[in-house]
Amino acid sequence: MTKKDEYFAMMESQIKKWDAEVDKLRTKSEQMSADARAKYDEQLKAMRANRDAAYKKLQEIRTASESAWQHMQSGVDAAWASMKNALDKASSQFKK
Repeated sequence: MTKKDEYFAMMESQIKKWDAEVDKLRTKSEQMSADARAKYDEQLKAMRANRDAAYKKLQEIRTASESAWQHMQSGVDAAWASMKNALDKASSQFKK
């Protein structure tokens, strides 16, 4: 397995974990008041947008040549950091 394949597999696995976390948060939000749920739903919507952007970057890596994907890796890593920050923020706010 090439480094690119390993990276892709690792990131794809992480997306699946994040999808599961977002689904848990969405389920928990159903127990909130209408006002709190509306704010939380906005955060979940933003997380989905970040997730979709990260997934799109990952798909670009999948189709990139072996040499080109390394240059693209920083873009994927930035999208990943954005998704992780959004998920961490939503998770911490739910615990309050």
